[in-house]
Amino acid sequence: MTSNVHMSSSETRKFSDEFVTRERDQVHPQDARIYLVTRKESNVQIHKRLSVTVWLILGLMASGLSVAQSSPGSGAEIGHAESAVPGLHDFDFLFGRWQVHHRKLKHRLLNSHEWIEFEGTLFSQPLMGGYANVDDTVFEVPGDTYRGVAPRSFDAKSGQWSIWWMDSRKPLAPIGPPVIGSFHNGVGTFYANDDTENGTPVRTRFIWSEITPTSCHWEQAESPDGGKTWETDWIQDLKRVQ
Repeated sequence: MTSNVHMSSSETRKFSDEFVTRERDQVHPQDARIYLVTRKESNVQIHKRLSVTVWLILGLMASGLSVAQSSPGSGAEIGHAESAVPGLHDFDFLFGRWQVHHRKLKHRLLNSHEWIEFEGTLFSQPLMGGYANVDDTVFEVPGDTYRGVAPRSFDAKSGQWSIWWMDSRKPLAPIGPPVIGSFHNGVGTFYANDDTENGTPVRTRFIWSEITPTSCHWEQAESPDGGKTWETDWIQDLKRVQ
């Protein structure tokens, strides 16, 4: 079904003329001469720009209305189908705002026992109808507060989630390979072979556990020997704010 949204060329030009009139009335007296000299050229530019903008907006409106009108009830049908996909809602517990207490090893894979503790916040929301989500995290490290973003994407065929990482301190850094995994018996475990330490390949592991409606626990561990031994180097305890 097509949309009945329509604006004629004369209506578009009338809309543009009204815009130009408002712009002219707001010009300061001392700029009046400049305005009069450039008015003819600027009018043409404004008409062209506004015409394109108006038709673009109308096109988007028409497209949106056509989809909505041609698919009545599709939202409920899609929602019902999605609710039956195993693993799709594994991260629903995380949606919302959280206060986070961090404990992080000062030096990893050096048999260090010196931990740095700091606070932070996390906001998580779903995307793509639940097939993706993203965390926006603030790390309140003393003297070096920064942000990080963790996008996740769900593969319905494998039932696994892929998790990437972006760091505000390295805005031009390439996004590395994701950690990949799933939840079993309320515990989420994710792995990646994505790092090195002094030339040695390092395997990374994320674990989500102790999940309740108002709290949860996350930790990161590294293995320099292919997963035979693990060193936990980052712990987060989350408390729900909203």
